[in-house]
Amino acid sequence: MILTRRMILSLAASAPLGAASLPQQSAGMALDRAFPDPHVSFLLTDCATNREIGSRWTHPMNPLPIGSLVKPFTALAYGETHGFRYPTFTCSGLHCWLPQGHGRMEICSAIAHSCNAYFLELARDVEPEAVECVTQRFGLSAPDPGAEAAALIGLGGAWRISPVTITRAYSEMIARSFDPGVRELLAGMALSGLSGTGRGVGRGAYVKTGTAGGDGYVIALFPIDAPRFNLLVRVRGVPGAKAAWVCGKMRTYV
Repeated sequence: MILTRRMILSLAASAPLGAASLPQQSAGMALDRAFPDPHVSFLLTDCATNREIGSRWTHPMNPLPIGSLVKPFTALAYGETHGFRYPTFTCSGLHCWLPQGHGRMEICSAIAHSCNAYFLELARDVEPEAVECVTQRFGLSAPDPGAEAAALIGLGGAWRISPVTITRAYSEMIARSFDPGVRELLAGMALSGLSGTGRGVGRGAYVKTGTAGGDGYVIALFPIDAPRFNLLVRVRGVPGAKAAWVCGKMRTYV
């Protein structure tokens, strides 16, 4: 899926909101009641103001591994020094989570399917200075200097970011939808909800999944034409693609 000009323009037109409205607050309470499973954590915020609408997440300010949720920011760091020209790459399954491989990937499809092989290829050619620049711009904690390619795509748990910080970074991505390289990432996240690892969330949302420490993570920003809500979900003991189905059900309460 490629974003239309109308979709991109409407993102920029989204006006900042004030305090969370009563309907928003009710949505947060509804999520807490409808999903009592202690294996499910969530953080729902206003995409424009970063105000919390609802939350059930122990210590949401504590950094933790979040897996592939870091991939879009590594892609931006790559783009900084490559004129935002992203390569194509054929994933054979080597060094990827999908044994049979994803086949021919470009940046949008690699985001949608969270292709490890594609992002490892990018990460091997990412300048540390570019990573530092991107993390500062999006308010992220940076990985350790000299971090290996695997860490830059969320493998191994070395790059830790708090739930609150990553939700704000994704909301900032929406606010920067006209920045070089961001449009391609958003197109990939839209495609994820249609046919990628985030298809459990469904169409009409920007979605990115991740898996770390045996837990599944998914972040969804919606509605797609002018995102107001940012929903981060963690489900214990499942991969990110399965967590996306829980997120999809939660989305119906917002």
